[in-house]
Amino acid sequence: MKRYVLDKHSTGVVVMIFLFFIQIDIMAAPLVLPRPVPLQAETFAHLQQAHANENSQWQLVVFGFTRCKDICPMSLANLAMLIQAAEDEKIKLNGTFVSIDPDRDSVGALSSYTERFGADIAYLRFEDEELAKFKTAFGVEVAFYTKNAGNQQHYQVDHSTTAFLIDPQGRIKIMFDAVKDATSVAKLFHDNRELF
Repeated sequence: MKRYVLDKHSTGVVVMIFLFFIQIDIMAAPLVLPRPVPLQAETFAHLQQAHANENSQWQLVVFGFTRCKDICPMSLANLAMLIQAAEDEKIKLNGTFVSIDPDRDSVGALSSYTERFGADIAYLRFEDEELAKFKTAFGVEVAFYTKNAGNQQHYQVDHSTTAFLIDPQGRIKIMFDAVKDATSVAKLFHDNRELF
């Protein structure tokens, strides 16, 4: 009995040492939903308003804030790359950046921020309950650090990097990490045309 426990323990140690010494890059992969999740009519209407003149298009949606120094610019650069990749495959696609920090993200700040990434990326800015409802529709989590009555400008924001690909009927079709999985999604545009 003791020998079996020792052998089982030894096997676990060997596996742990093996995993420690090899480099494994575990990345999340895009999640293609077998049953697309329909957005609430109000949520989809907001997305359509962001791109008023463009109906029957696919939409990429990411959440972030303009004072983000690394993740949000990378996410939007990846959105711009995906819009171009979709265009190369004759897929109509645009992007929407949703501000999670309306206290610091003015309409002017959002406009100039998104313009840097291309004309096909619009923005949405909500406040209070409306923002909470929109985040909830996508399951987006946000945390504010050191934001209080005495600190309304120099606080940190943490949020998920999940991006959502919405079909022209207003259903979430693909979810992916906007920072890590953009090239995999671009490959889907090319290799899985039947999805689009």
